[in-house]
Amino acid sequence: MSRAASPLRIEVAVNAASSLRTAFTRDAVLDAATRRPGVLEGVELGFCDTGPALEQALPGADILVLVGQAPLGALRQRAPRLRWLHYTSAGVEWLLQEGLPSDLLLTNASGTHAPKTAEFALLCVLMLGNNMPALFTAQREARWDPRPAPTVAGRTALVLGLGGLGGAAAEALSGAGLTVIGVSRSARPHPAVAESHPIAALPTLLPRADFLVITLPLTPDTHNIIGARELDLLPPGAGVVNIGRGPLLDHDALAARLSDGRLGGAVLDALPQEPLPAESPLWRTPNLIITPHCGLYDPAAYGRRCLDGFFANLERFKAGLEMRQVVDPARGY
Repeated sequence: MSRAASPLRIEVAVNAASSLRTAFTRDAVLDAATRRPGVLEGVELGFCDTGPALEQALPGADILVLVGQAPLGALRQRAPRLRWLHYTSAGVEWLLQEGLPSDLLLTNASGTHAPKTAEFALLCVLMLGNNMPALFTAQREARWDPRPAPTVAGRTALVLGLGGLGGAAAEALSGAGLTVIGVSRSARPHPAVAESHPIAALPTLLPRADFLVITLPLTPDTHNIIGARELDLLPPGAGVVNIGRGPLLDHDALAARLSDGRLGGAVLDALPQEPLPAESPLWRTPNLIITPHCGLYDPAAYGRRCLDGFFANLERFKAGLEMRQVVDPARGY
């Protein structure tokens, strides 16, 4: 059989330590394929872990679906046929440090989290708007400290990043009656935001924000984008939410402002180190709620949505059509 007539070989590699491993079983993958009849015509589908079995599978793989992390150095030499790498999570910063071949198509799970993100972002703002971080702190300290609060409707949320996560957050917050200011790299308009601005305008916008919701990806340009200076530009008593990446935020500066009351509260789903060590002072910071990077994950739907997106892209790939969820290495997401 000629190379042109050879079946397309897809290898699904699952890291046994990944929290997503149970969502990407052989049965789950095959079940997702049945929802797109004919998608596996001309395709060979293989399954392996990310240990020695992956090394044996790489030379024959045209497409690699990666669940969890794996060593991918010298990938062109190890996988000479590989044309497309699909990563089943959204954050690709570690992949972009692996020296991937420049001609390799890279896609991720951007947008897959959107329904849960909308719900969780609204939950975080509702908790902040109702002083829940301070009430939880008082409860731990056995203090009776009533703190009534107005509704969040009519207040202002600044959503930093308007990609899949930020767009979903903006829609939920505007639907709850908040005025949403969007800040993004492109400053493109979004139907859920009242105003859309470039990142350079952030210093002039932060003083208007009752709630700052951080959803950006981590790139060299966004590392530590919210530091002491930016936190000090927020109004007294403002709330901070980070559902993006931990290193976007200066956590020492945040902890200091939560401890002295300059900020009213914070909810962190992305931390500077994960798992967060027991000795981290963040565990003991007042007016702070920590959710251990689980707020955007829907165990009942994530795997299905991710696989549906992959197989939809596989149809496009086979037909030579424009792909979706494509990562631009130059931008970092």
